Amino acid sequence: MRTHPDPLHRLFGAEVLRRTHLFDDRDEDPLADPALDIFTDWSAEETDPDVLIEVPVALGEHIDPRAEAALLPYAGHPGARVRRAVARGLSAWLSPPAFSGDARRALPQLIADPDAVVRKSACRTVAEQRDHDPVLADAMAAVLDDSDRLVQLAAVYGLALHNDERCVEAARHLGPPQRGSLEEEHYLEAAWRYEWRRDRR
Repeated sequence: MRTHPDPLHRLFGAEVLRRTHLFDDRDEDPLADPALDIFTDWSAEETDPDVLIEVPVALGEHIDPRAEAALLPYAGHPGARVRRAVARGLSAWLSPPAFSGDARRALPQLIADPDAVVRKSACRTVAEQRDHDPVLADAMAAVLDDSDRLVQLAAVYGLALHNDERCVEAARHLGPPQRGSLEEEHYLEAAWRYEWRRDRR
């Protein structure tokens, strides 16, 4: 279905292949390599924006360096939803403790992206890896005064997990989490835990 002229057929094919691989709970995961090969080729050929969103999402679900080569070229894609998939997908397959050089160059751009969801997702991706490159911390610190509160909170979260003192004042400035927002509580709790660890030393 990858070469079907109708984008709806291609989208359906991409979703079926992605979900079949994603929910295959067998230890040997026999679909992983064939699916990755298909999505890698597909990423170089697809032109429809709706289908193109599904392909980077699928690539981000594979723990394989080949996924990076296919995923990173879309970091500057004009479609925000495609860039969101890249920002989220980078965290799935990267091996700790460090990002690759190409990913390390792309992530600050994604953190400074015009789209707030891309910025937030990129901050989370950096936060939840063990790569404590100061360049990545500085990129998150640069969005502490972002116009979007969730971007600010994701940056606080990232800095806290990187043991960066700048998270403390930023968290105080943001104030308490909005009532009923588990996401805000999660982000701010990381800053509180960092401050508690720091003060115990």
